[in-house]
Amino acid sequence: MSDQTTVEQIRAHLAALVRWPDGRPVGSPANHAAQDAIAEALAAAGYEVEQQSFDCLDWQLEGAELWMGDGPLPVLANPFSPPCDVTAPLVAIASLADLEDAALSGHIALLHDGLSAEPLFPRNYPFFTHEEHRRVVGLLEEKGARAIIAVSPFATNIAPVIEDGDFHLPSVTVSDDVGAVLLAAGGASVTVRVRSSIRPGRAANVIGRRAHPAREKLVVCAHFDTKPGTPGALDNAAGVATVLALAKRLAAAPATNLEVVAFNGEDHYAAPGEMAYIASCGGEFGRIALLVNIDGIGRRDAPTTVAFFNCADDWAAKVRAAMAGWPDLAETEPWPQSDHMVFAMRGVPCLAITSGDIHQLVGSVIHTPADTLDLLDPERMAAAVDFLAEVLSQPLPNRM
Repeated sequence: MSDQTTVEQIRAHLAALVRWPDGRPVGSPANHAAQDAIAEALAAAGYEVEQQSFDCLDWQLEGAELWMGDGPLPVLANPFSPPCDVTAPLVAIASLADLEDAALSGHIALLHDGLSAEPLFPRNYPFFTHEEHRRVVGLLEEKGARAIIAVSPFATNIAPVIEDGDFHLPSVTVSDDVGAVLLAAGGASVTVRVRSSIRPGRAANVIGRRAHPAREKLVVCAHFDTKPGTPGALDNAAGVATVLALAKRLAAAPATNLEVVAFNGEDHYAAPGEMAYIASCGGEFGRIALLVNIDGIGRRDAPTTVAFFNCADDWAAKVRAAMAGWPDLAETEPWPQSDHMVFAMRGVPCLAITSGDIHQLVGSVIHTPADTLDLLDPERMAAAVDFLAEVLSQPLPNRM
């Protein structure tokens, strides 16, 4: 069991981050406050701190409504939806083939089944293109739908199906039981209202550095932004709290080039923080001996998992040997989400730390109002700090 000091540090960081029920979306006042809190924590631990700023869109929502007949139905506005007050008949669309054949001009498109089984990838996401999703988004705009209603595959704690600042049709998401009501109504007219605004904004990554003459560099990171409408405890106040506790521990460790990065944009449709970091890093990726990314750690009653990317066999074997002394640690297969992929795609050795079965919670807990502090076990997070401090006190891996 970790010492109580580390546990209390983690609890304090969590309390500082999970203060806003609507989360810490990039560019929001809560996001700015979290950014400042992280910068203060890193400065207090002795790091030289940079707030690496970038442009973003600041989307604000006052409310959303869905009416059928005289009755309101529960609805969730999709982030970055423009405002609207639209009354029009529904056209139900279950597949790309349906969409290709549909006449949508003057109608509200009701996306269900295969078309809304997972969030639609933003069309201009910088690291990955989902061609079928791009086709869906393009057809919705080309066919002149007046608004979009997407039916979530979940009955409760629904997450938005569309989140894209480059998609300019009004859109909302409903639960599967509300979707069933709409589908049963056939082509009935409904009213969709979204009261929102969008304006240019600014946000920043927070980077703490401890310089040393050695060429190689260790980077430890976690993202602190959230989707709109979620407290973001597991995703990813937990990761940030763990990184800040680890940064304090490493500040007293043997000298190495150390960079602690709190990314701002992992849950944003355009990944603006990651793009700002890439632009500033230039040729520095070749100097990074190891990247440790922590995202979704500390889930109660779930092991902490470690995934290896681009790690030399001899070094990975040493880490696995160290893991044997920690019963709550388990190795998992490499997974493609989160900030480590910015580095892994460039050949950087990476460790990705999360909780077991975390990806099964996306859309039902993660990215929803249900992502609250009661999901977390600070003792597990403190144990991860102890383990990583032990591993990172050893020589860093050589490039493969």
